[in-house]
Amino acid sequence: MAGLADGRRPTKRPKAESGEEGPASIRTTTTIHSLGDDLLLAVFLRLPSLAALVRAALACRAWRRMVASSPAFRARFRATHGPPFLGLFFAPSAPAQAPNVPAFPSFVPSRPRDRDMAAAVRGGDFFLTSLQDRPHDEQQCWDVMEICGGHCLLMNWDDGLFAVLNPLTRRTEFVVDLSSAEFSDGACGQHHTVELTPRLICSDGHPKSFRLVVLAIDDSRVRASICSSDNTGEWEWSSLPWVDIPEPVRSDDTGCCLLNEGTMQANGSLYWGLRGSELPQCLRHCSSLDVGETKDGATCIVYAHQLNVGVLMHTKGDDGAAERWVMDRVVPLGKELERVLRAPLRDGSVLMHLVDNPRQVFVLAVRDGYAYLATSPMFHDPQSPCWFLSLCLETMKLERLFRRTFDNLVQPYIMAWPPSLVGNYGRFAVEVAP
Repeated sequence: MAGLADGRRPTKRPKAESGEEGPASIRTTTTIHSLGDDLLLAVFLRLPSLAALVRAALACRAWRRMVASSPAFRARFRATHGPPFLGLFFAPSAPAQAPNVPAFPSFVPSRPRDRDMAAAVRGGDFFLTSLQDRPHDEQQCWDVMEICGGHCLLMNWDDGLFAVLNPLTRRTEFVVDLSSAEFSDGACGQHHTVELTPRLICSDGHPKSFRLVVLAIDDSRVRASICSSDNTGEWEWSSLPWVDIPEPVRSDDTGCCLLNEGTMQANGSLYWGLRGSELPQCLRHCSSLDVGETKDGATCIVYAHQLNVGVLMHTKGDDGAAERWVMDRVVPLGKELERVLRAPLRDGSVLMHLVDNPRQVFVLAVRDGYAYLATSPMFHDPQSPCWFLSLCLETMKLERLFRRTFDNLVQPYIMAWPPSLVGNYGRFAVEVAP
C-alpha cells in the first residue's frame, strides 16, 4: 500500500513467494550428497576431534568409504588435530599386587570439553568389565602393561595370561597363555635372574594387526619372544636367539641398572636404557625419561631433570647407517607450572605434594607429540596426591589434567582410528561382486 500512495508501482513478488512454478533447473534441490568428495573432506577436516569425525563418517557407507580410502586426508587430519587423549589408566596399588589378591586397573578420564570425546568415554568399557566375564577367573588379578593403538595389554601374573582389549569397541581381541612360551634356557644358570617385559606392537595402517613381544633380559643378554596369529586364528610363540648386551654398556660402576620401569617403544622399535658410559651426559642424572614419537612421527627421548624437560631426536649420520641421539632443546618449566597450577612455586599450596621431591617433574609417557608428566615420582607415598599434566612438544605448553594419588605405573589412553575408517573392515566394508 505504501508503494501505491507515493505513485510508484508495487514490487512484483518472486515466483518462489507467489507460488508460481519456475523452470526445472530452479526447482532442483541441492543436498549435502550433491557435494563432491573434496568438498566433503574439507568439511570433515574442520571437525573438532577424531571422535566427531568418526560420528560423521559412520553416518552412511559413502562417507565411511570416502574417509577410509584417503590416506592423505587422514594424514592431514592428524596434522591439524591434537591426539584424542581420553584419560589415564592406573595400575593397581603396590600393596594389592600380592598373589591371589584381587586387583584391577583403574581409569581416570580427562574430562574432555568435546562432546563426542566425552561420549566415547561414556560408551566404552574403561572399567574392563569384559575381562570380568571370563569363566574360571575368580580372583581377577590384572595389570595394565601397555596401551598401543587403542588396545590395552593386560597381564594376569598369577595365572600367566595375557589379554588384549579395546575399551572403545568393548571387545577382548585375544587371551594368550604365558606358559606355552620358553623365556630362558639352561645356559642362564640358577643364579641368573630373567626379567620379563611384555610389549604390544600395532600398525597404524592395519589396526587389526598386532604382535605381542616379551623381552627376556638377564645380567648380560636379551631375547625377544613373539606371539602372533597364523592363518587359522591360533596364536603361537616363536623365540629369537639370545643377543649379548655390549660390554661397554655393562662396564659402568653402577652396573646394568634400568633407567625406567620396563621397555619403551617408538615406531615399531623397542628400547630399554641401562645406566652406563655410553649414555648421553644429560641422561645419566635425569629423574625420568621415555621414548616416544613427535607429532610428525619422529622418534625422540623426553627426559626430566628437576624442573627442566629436554628432548633428544633420533638421527642418522650422513652415511645413513650410524644412528645417534642429538639434543634438540631443553626448556625450564617453572613459569609454565606457575601458570597452569595458578600459584607461585614457592607457595605451600603448590609444594605441599612435593615435600619429598621439591621442584621436580617426572616423565610418565610420550605419545603422539605429547609428554605426560607428574609432580611426584612413580613409587612414592600413595597418600600424597600430585598433579598430572600434559606437555605439547611442539609448543612446550603445559596443560593441567587432574590431581590424585598413585604409586605404580600410569598409561595414557589415546583414541585410535577405528578399523572401519582405515580399511575395509566390519559391516561397513565394500561389498565385492562375485
